Amino acid sequence: MSHIVNSYNRLKIPIVRGEGMYLFDQSGKKYLDFAAGIATTSLGHCHPYIVEKLKEQLDSLWHCSNLLTIPQQELLAERLVSLTFADKIFFCSSGLEATEAAIKFIRRYFYVKGQKKRNRIITIEGGFHGRSIAAISAGGNERSREGFAPLLSGFDKVPKNNILALEEKISDETAAVFLEPIQSEGGVYSLNVEYLQQVRQITEAQGIILCFDEVQCGYGRIGSLFHYQNIGVEPDILTCAKAMGNGFPIAACLTKDYIAEAITPGAHGSTYGGNPLAMTVGNAVLDMMLKEGFFSHVQKVSKYLRKKLLYLAEKFSKKVLEVRGEGLLIGIELKAPIADKTVDQCFNKGLMLTKVLNNRVIRITPPLIVKNEHIDIACDILYDSIAFNV
Repeated sequence: MSHIVNSYNRLKIPIVRGEGMYLFDQSGKKYLDFAAGIATTSLGHCHPYIVEKLKEQLDSLWHCSNLLTIPQQELLAERLVSLTFADKIFFCSSGLEATEAAIKFIRRYFYVKGQKKRNRIITIEGGFHGRSIAAISAGGNERSREGFAPLLSGFDKVPKNNILALEEKISDETAAVFLEPIQSEGGVYSLNVEYLQQVRQITEAQGIILCFDEVQCGYGRIGSLFHYQNIGVEPDILTCAKAMGNGFPIAACLTKDYIAEAITPGAHGSTYGGNPLAMTVGNAVLDMMLKEGFFSHVQKVSKYLRKKLLYLAEKFSKKVLEVRGEGLLIGIELKAPIADKTVDQCFNKGLMLTKVLNNRVIRITPPLIVKNEHIDIACDILYDSIAFNV
């Protein structure tokens, strides 16, 4: 009997080791990992360079608190500022913490500005920003909200890709629009580029903050460091995590100066955020991603994966509704709610995947180091499993 709270539908087979694209169970059986710890192990398991840098830091300093200056933190912040729209970075330990930071930064900014009633945040139906009370209040995932009332007020939800609905929801109390450019937990739906461009135009015209949640779609997964760089729509705040640490707990809230100025000592914090170990890993991950050819590799294998999956959709057109998503964040929607059976069948054959959206969508998020031969193996298993289960 397990003494762990049953908050996850865990597989019963213990996984004890990881290497590159593969996980291994106690018996030594290997599994091709196309889940990547829910889009987290961006460089594969136990990447030698990351391990080396972490071991070096383990011998010098683990934790000292943010009451002191942490050189590795200063370095990573400087690098992220040079690579993005941001002027300031707040480091934390999870995407949820980054969500909380973004919400607080938004409201604090208007409070300091003397517009205390301007505190409402518009979010998108189907969005997911974490599982705290604030995050599920903001998010549109009804299943994650069930049983946790009363939720927090101050959030207004609108349908995705509906600019008229968003315009109608804006009032003199609106502080921000907070959205995922690609909704991952919500079924792997990309928001239209034209829609995002219009949202940016409207928010700029009305002095509203635009916040992108790139916890899953950011940090290389779509073929650039952040997805906003692919679509040419620049936010005022951006949250990121997951792939940022290749499995090590690290996250960040990126923001512009005019917002960051509202945050003074004591207004927000994170005990473990920005610790030397996490920052060392964060810098090492960025080292690898900034190597020449890294993002072009992601773009190339993404095209190959999409080609293979579109063939799958055509072959099983009576069983597969749609293949959607961008880069290495892909969803296969089935016509029947049996994604769990298909994912289980894949696991039994040595392929690890996840499912979302009412058991209808198989989500594919391999490490960014994936090669065509890995995609071939994964798609062969997926073909067989869909044929067997659907």
